[in-house]
Amino acid sequence: MDDIVSHIIYMDNAATVRLKDEALTAMMPYLKGSYANPGGIYDFAQRVRKDVAAAREDIAKAIGAHPTEIFFTSGGSESDNQAIRGVAELKSASLPHIITSSFEHHAVLNICRYLERKGLARVSYVNPDPSGFIDPDVLERQIEKDTVLISVMMVNNELGTIQPVRELGAIAKEHGILFHTDAVAATGHLPIDVKEMNIDLMSASGHKFGGPKGAGFLYVRANLKLPALIYGGSQERGRRAGTENVPGIIGMAAALKTMNDNMEKNLAKRRELDAYFYGETGDGSPFHINAVDHSLFCSGGNETGNRPLFHLPGHFSLTLPGVNAEELIVRLGMKGICISAGAACASSDDEGSYVLKAVGLRGDALKSTIRISMNEDNTKEEIDIFFKELDSLMK
Repeated sequence: MDDIVSHIIYMDNAATVRLKDEALTAMMPYLKGSYANPGGIYDFAQRVRKDVAAAREDIAKAIGAHPTEIFFTSGGSESDNQAIRGVAELKSASLPHIITSSFEHHAVLNICRYLERKGLARVSYVNPDPSGFIDPDVLERQIEKDTVLISVMMVNNELGTIQPVRELGAIAKEHGILFHTDAVAATGHLPIDVKEMNIDLMSASGHKFGGPKGAGFLYVRANLKLPALIYGGSQERGRRAGTENVPGIIGMAAALKTMNDNMEKNLAKRRELDAYFYGETGDGSPFHINAVDHSLFCSGGNETGNRPLFHLPGHFSLTLPGVNAEELIVRLGMKGICISAGAACASSDDEGSYVLKAVGLRGDALKSTIRISMNEDNTKEEIDIFFKELDSLMK
């Protein structure tokens, strides 16, 4: 298996990221030697408990939060469910109204639909514009007197578009409404300050930024007392029962610290890859990049200085007219090139991506669109190989 991996060109980092060396190193002692349950009162257990506390502090620092505002979960889906269902229960005195977008991750959309079916909430779904962004003015017009929560993702996991979270959070704050963001695709890849960005609740998943699978966290603003999603023991201050996933928590914290410490360098590398990739899809190319402001690439890629990022560097939704995306993905996979047609959790949807539909794609375009998601580990040489193999398969 190691020999196979060594020949892989991996361009599906939006699905999952290779485990960071720092995460693996940090985890190893807890997989073998420091195996005590942190709930124990003896010294062996209390040392593990202190290490979990230190990991919580590292994660809080990475997003501008206080350690008591971080709750460990199994990943992004659990965090989204706990945030949205928790607010609905918290505000259940009258039928609560929730506003979200129509191109959220299924973890958000499906819990919202569940609440609707059970008569536990009313939900309004705001459509993105054709460029893949939620217009704050359009969203604000959906606010009603019973609106209790606005939930909009920080980065769309298929398109890579960065939503105006700070502005949306400010609108929610102005109206006395809680604001949740699914930051699974953004955490570790973009600067985040939950206080500055007016975020009350934020979901994240470790394996999306180089931590292990099965570990995530939910940021909950201080003094916001959500009900528990899982009942049992007193772990996570009674909000999330179950013995802590110590290796996962330690590895996740190490990965996030590594990503944050190297963020400026990583973004610079990814902007270079952006411009290089875009150069292969320019004038005369049969490809079309969806939901991207092309001027960002014409000037050499996204910039972070005084110009805000609107698109996650390295992330492309690419339509190839007349090409069956699934067949192409399989054939490229046989050559060791890993890409996808969109979100891994929605890969069995035969009707086409609801995200692509939300930004106006129809008909054959839905079956001819692929997702490329690169990170700082990718190279220009890999992009050359990708386009060479792509060209040969399309002839």
